Amino acid sequence: MRESKLRFWGVYITGIVTLILLSIHFFMLFANNLNFDNRISTPVVDEYLSNSAYYSLLGLLLVVAFIHGLLGVRRSLYDFGIKKGVKDIIIGGIIILLVLLFFNFTT
Repeated sequence: MRESKLRFWGVYITGIVTLILLSIHFFMLFANNLNFDNRISTPVVDEYLSNSAYYSLLGLLLVVAFIHGLLGVRRSLYDFGIKKGVKDIIIGGIIILLVLLFFNFTT
């Protein structure tokens, strides 16, 4: 199978996986009948995040959505006819920017 076909299917598969994980996330958030103020309170959030399966689901959702987004950006750049080297620099810059933002907000 050609690399272009793998990336083509990668976009759709990561999109479907993102949709499934997002559905599970929303189900976990709205399964109880708490109002918004109670749902975002510290004890409730700590209870959700103490569940390691749910915490892993959120991490997996973040990674799959990130991959899906980067594949979409790459595909859009390819559609605009930008050369391969420039595409790689743009995507590398986006990855570096997001990693820096991650470390900025988590420290």
